[in-house]
Amino acid sequence: MRFKSPDVTWKVYWDDLRFPAGAVNPPGLASDPDFDTTNGGWLFDGGGTELLFFQVQLPHSWVRASDLQPHVHWQKTTSASGTVKWQMDYKWAPIGEVMDAAFTTLTVTSPVDGTPDDDTANQHLISAFDSVDSSGKDISDMLLVKLSRIGGDDTYGADARLIEFDIHYQKNAFGSVLELSLIHI
Repeated sequence: MRFKSPDVTWKVYWDDLRFPAGAVNPPGLASDPDFDTTNGGWLFDGGGTELLFFQVQLPHSWVRASDLQPHVHWQKTTSASGTVKWQMDYKWAPIGEVMDAAFTTLTVTSPVDGTPDDDTANQHLISAFDSVDSSGKDISDMLLVKLSRIGGDDTYGADARLIEFDIHYQKNAFGSVLELSLIHI
């Protein structure tokens, strides 16, 4: 895909906004997952709802208004069968504006890792949420995210280990020329 301006033809690339599990500090609520001190990562229980919060700033290299592709990297902690239901709730907080009043909710229950057997303990799995529509959004806007496992709604009874939450985004520059500008280099 190419974007044209009077002087430049832009090539679009994908990158990650990354939130490794070991870098996340839980909110201190009763719904916190446990931390796996052996392998790293957060252990989301199979019996209820546990959650973590993330704050995401849209980078200067982001292709303005292009959709975001959020997903989780995770592992089963046992080789039992069953699905894990992940939920992402988010609000936009644009600069100079009031953030969304309500959260938008996305859920996913099946891994998209491409392997034929997702019932193996410690296998790296990826579950992708639907795209986040970014129409009318801008660089440096904030996305407030709650990530949770809805253990009561899935069929896997053991802990699911979160390795990382990340968001794929399109970029077409190294960054903006000016600090708060849409002009790219």
